Amino acid sequence: MSINWEKWTPELAITICRIFGLLFLSLLWLQVDGNKGGVILLLFLAILALARWRLPLPGWTVLIDQTVCLIFVIYFPFAAFALAFPLFETLLKRQPWFALPVFIFTILYPETSILLVVTFIQAGLSGAILGGWDQDTNRYQRESDRQRRDHYELENLKEELLIANAQGTRMAELTERNRIAQQLHDDVGHELTASVLALQAFEELWKENDPDAKEMFAQAQQRLSKSAVYLRETVHNIKPVKELGIEGMHEISDQFTLCPVKLNVYGDTGRVPVHLWGILYPTLKEALTNVIRHAQPTLVEISLDISPHILRLSVSNDGVTKDKGDRGTGVGLRNLRHRAKAVGGSISLDTSDGFLLICVLPIE
Repeated sequence: MSINWEKWTPELAITICRIFGLLFLSLLWLQVDGNKGGVILLLFLAILALARWRLPLPGWTVLIDQTVCLIFVIYFPFAAFALAFPLFETLLKRQPWFALPVFIFTILYPETSILLVVTFIQAGLSGAILGGWDQDTNRYQRESDRQRRDHYELENLKEELLIANAQGTRMAELTERNRIAQQLHDDVGHELTASVLALQAFEELWKENDPDAKEMFAQAQQRLSKSAVYLRETVHNIKPVKELGIEGMHEISDQFTLCPVKLNVYGDTGRVPVHLWGILYPTLKEALTNVIRHAQPTLVEISLDISPHILRLSVSNDGVTKDKGDRGTGVGLRNLRHRAKAVGGSISLDTSDGFLLICVLPIE
């Protein structure tokens, strides 16, 4: 039957040591003395052990143990072995100065034996080892709690950034819709209404063979032409000045004139959210800027892989590195890493052989 060591904790080991110490002292009392007065000492030590198991008693309370044990030594010599309990507790709490009475007693006690010294040494080593184990466990637990708290805060921050980004995008869409609606109403709407009224007037004048009918028709025609011009300008203003999506990637690649650039796209670019293009564009620019500064390439290869859940942008070149400085801690790249991390992605850079920048972002 194998032992599951994962269930062993410092608290369990400390409890076992206290129980073992009480059993050892009880057996010693039965063999050496057996006087009824020793029961009081055993009960006292058991009560203190139980109190320390359930309550975080301060370290100075071991002085009470030592005082009681030293009093009992006068009447029951076996009580000297009970001093191993406060010695164990002081080293367990990392407060060895409270064990000074035990050390003085060991030196001055005329009946000090090898067995008593060995008992004290074993108790002290046990307390020191278990105290160190307990201290390390608590430190690791605090570090784990801190990392978990930082992770939760980062997740909350990421969620807030995504919500703010979605709200900003929504507000921009509503603002643009209101602007377009206002422009259509003020320009195109008015001209179309005036054209309709002019055509109705022309119809009445034409039925009456009024000579002003020709002029009224010309006004209606002129207003319809203005409506067409306003409508064309409105549609032109709707189209963004800078291309979004993969067209923007092509535009950035075409502006790189140091060497030929090969752009490979795999997957449906229509699935990429708008806010992720806002990270891909500056990332590609930063990668190409690093190529210009630190390499002498003959070809730069850009690959954009879009899967159902993530997208991966890689920028690599076959150039010779011009310097050996640290090229991965620039302000631009550091800011991009923060932006990618805010949406659950990452950016990594490898400069061992030329330049290789990889950006991974979650689509959902």
